Amino acid sequence: MRALVALVLFGTMLALNAQDKVRTLHFVPWFGDHALRLNTDEKLSDGTTVRITTFRFYAGIPVVNGDGQANLLPYDYQLVDAEDTASWAVSMPRSAPPYFLLGVDSLTNVSGAFGGELDPIKGMYWAWNSGYINLKLDGTSPASPYPSHAFELHLGGYLPPNATAQRVMLPGHGSDEVVVRVDILPLLEAADVRTKCNVMSPGEAAVRLSRLAATMFRTDVER
Repeated sequence: MRALVALVLFGTMLALNAQDKVRTLHFVPWFGDHALRLNTDEKLSDGTTVRITTFRFYAGIPVVNGDGQANLLPYDYQLVDAEDTASWAVSMPRSAPPYFLLGVDSLTNVSGAFGGELDPIKGMYWAWNSGYINLKLDGTSPASPYPSHAFELHLGGYLPPNATAQRVMLPGHGSDEVVVRVDILPLLEAADVRTKCNVMSPGEAAVRLSRLAATMFRTDVER
């Protein structure tokens, strides 16, 4: 009997120890062939000048329960902000599956605004729409048709058929430290700053660009 109890305790300790171990995802904002430089002139593939003023997104990490299994919901969220290098490092349990959620899940959206990383004060919540902005990419360009030469991509929406949160798989997930380049160039070119490059509400455009945004992420293994 004592041997059985000892075996159970040993197994529990191993499970807890496994759950305590984490890996760190290091998100690095990127622009084509170099690191993203905020408030600096950059060039699109066709030579169009753009200046990025804001780039941030929510990364949802699957929560692991007491049995070491990942739940479908909820997620632990961290706001990754290009302006705040400390936010680029996101920890996740080693026992979590090899993906993260780009954006905020529907259950969290309908539960109302939260504090911490999900605090509306961080500028990632539509009060008028009672929902979170999954990804925000703002800037200016001389090619923009607006008087202010601004462009704004605020991608969000959680109700079908305009749900925008995307699951992003992570090759090379077995490493303790995973560098993830986040290249915004394809997304910005697809949005086309020379036309109406403003997406500020849920809809078909937000869904299309959100699906493209999920392909921006590349790990060391993939390069």
